[in-house]
Amino acid sequence: MGQIILVRHGESKLNIEGVYYGILDPELTEKGKEQAEKTREILKSINYEKIYASDLRRAIDTAEIVNYKKLEILIDQELRELNFGIFEGHSYKELLDKYPEELKKSQSNWENYNYITGESVLELQKRAINFIEKKVDLDGTTVLVTHWGVINTILSHYFSNGLESYWKFSVENGGVVIIEFSEGYPILKGLNIGG
Repeated sequence: MGQIILVRHGESKLNIEGVYYGILDPELTEKGKEQAEKTREILKSINYEKIYASDLRRAIDTAEIVNYKKLEILIDQELRELNFGIFEGHSYKELLDKYPEELKKSQSNWENYNYITGESVLELQKRAINFIEKKVDLDGTTVLVTHWGVINTILSHYFSNGLESYWKFSVENGGVVIIEFSEGYPILKGLNIGG
């Protein structure tokens, strides 16, 4: 029986500013570092064999704090957050002024809208699941330090049809999600622990 332990990075400076950001690369706030310290305490009860992190600074910094076993952190771009393309760095209000038509499209067809120069949520899900299928041993225990969008696409894949439940999970900064696999069958063992 194996487990995937999904960890959302700690709070970053852009979380506070309330802008769309995925591939922008802010640092953790002091609160974000404290959240990661709390997550480290949660992970101490888990005997993981591998730890991966998104290649974005907020995920790497979180992984370095939570990695109580001091294993090599495997950095992988496939665990990056959704690329919001032209929306990156803008608030909702700014988008209403700057890209009103694109904002409407992103809301009416959120699964497939690719944010112009970015990617769609469906593409993100394919990337995340491809990563798991190629690189994660479902008979072992692996920690993935990543982002809200990645975590929610993974949960939606395993526990609903496609992206049906993408918006139905709430994983806070520093939150931990545990998916256990019994003969390949996923079981949700913990959601937003500590977040």
